Amino acid sequence: MKRYFIVSIRLVLSIVLILSFLTGFAHSYSLTQFIDTTKIKVFILAGQSNAVGYNDFKEYAGDSNALLQHIAALRHVRFWPGSNSRKELQNKWNALHIGASDISSDDPFKQSFGPEIGMAMTLANALPDEKIAIIKFAAGGTGIARSEDYSDYIPALNGFDDKGVNWHPASDNKQSGSLYLALIDNIKKALASLENANQQYEICGFLWMQGEHEAGISKKMAEDYGSLLSTFRMAVRKDLNLKKLPFVVGEINSHTWAFADIARNKQKKSCLRDRLSVLINTTDLPRGGRGGDAHFTSDAMLELGERFAHGALQFMSK
Repeated sequence: MKRYFIVSIRLVLSIVLILSFLTGFAHSYSLTQFIDTTKIKVFILAGQSNAVGYNDFKEYAGDSNALLQHIAALRHVRFWPGSNSRKELQNKWNALHIGASDISSDDPFKQSFGPEIGMAMTLANALPDEKIAIIKFAAGGTGIARSEDYSDYIPALNGFDDKGVNWHPASDNKQSGSLYLALIDNIKKALASLENANQQYEICGFLWMQGEHEAGISKKMAEDYGSLLSTFRMAVRKDLNLKKLPFVVGEINSHTWAFADIARNKQKKSCLRDRLSVLINTTDLPRGGRGGDAHFTSDAMLELGERFAHGALQFMSK
């Protein structure tokens, strides 16, 4: 009878754990529980919809219970999901989360997730004695390019106006796009939270999944993508005062973007010209499912996160 009672309690706890992740209400710990005398390894994740994660955990092909238990066991990983995440998660450190982004508030993406899950698992495995923190800020359907600088849009987007919602830093007497400003603000707030808790940290990499916007709507944008990426990269390093910040860039995916080959070629050349940048392959990753043809599946998103982590780790070993 006693053994049956213990087994039943364990079963109930497992069910509660699984439901907490699937409904998006994952564990919340105070930052003081996370403080360490050693430097926390910080990674920054940003970009457009495939950085957000338009997918459905229920479509994961593997053992979903085992994956959720693996995520829950990563108690030395903290996650700052950004000021545009679900309201209850904004502007604070959380446990690693499925269903954290703003699109997770409603169906069909309540159980969506981005590269941060696969990243965290891979980093934790590679750095078992380190504490890890991931700062994320991402927004779907967005570009580095400023719409006002272009006019050759595809017919479906004739006269496109991004209303200043872009990742372009200030230049040519024009102010920074609102996403760029929000990105830097989110990073600084997350780091200030660590500093206020007397926690030392080391920023180990910036992981960027973006470019489909420019590849899909304007040939001139696609042709400019290399310089756009370089401008963005230099501005981030300057504004964070990190001249040697490594960049891990996700390749523009294999969807049928109108000018994909042009943009990918410029993206590749930009990364090759910067010794602290690396381009990771994504064109072999499956797309589809709940997120549609433009977005990676749940399994592909886990693999993307793993590739991002390996990209960042190669700089840490130098």
